[in-house]
Amino acid sequence: MSEIENTPEPTEPKSYIKTGFLTPRFLKFGVVGASGVVVNMGGLYVFKEFAGIPYFIASLIAIELSILSNFTINLLWTWRDRSGQGSVWTKLLRYHIGAGATAFLGNYLILIALTELFGMHYMISNLIGIAVGTLANYIINDLWTFRKHS
Repeated sequence: MSEIENTPEPTEPKSYIKTGFLTPRFLKFGVVGASGVVVNMGGLYVFKEFAGIPYFIASLIAIELSILSNFTINLLWTWRDRSGQGSVWTKLLRYHIGAGATAFLGNYLILIALTELFGMHYMISNLIGIAVGTLANYIINDLWTFRKHS
């Protein structure tokens, strides 16, 4: 059995208080998330600075690229032990709903607010927005997208 299989499985959001987040699965999620930050930030920069797309449109494209990238890596690595449970298409739809909600609420709205209301550089605003949605995104994915089937 792997370390992940031996780690207690939270069954609802409040159970993370008991089990904590420093589990092998959460650490993998963090590595995948870091790669997603690179995809998101790199995409945002390239689309804005080189393609001339306004940052508020470029961000949506960059978010989608990072969602697809993170889904693929999370499916194949972070939740590999659950990858055979349920269809890939259902997981992708759930991932888009969960990650889309946290990306829109955590990332996109904060990006716009910090940039437009406070004059912060769009790249810094984006990074702050990404950070805000991370824990919610993990919980949604662990309990819903890649949930353990009994």
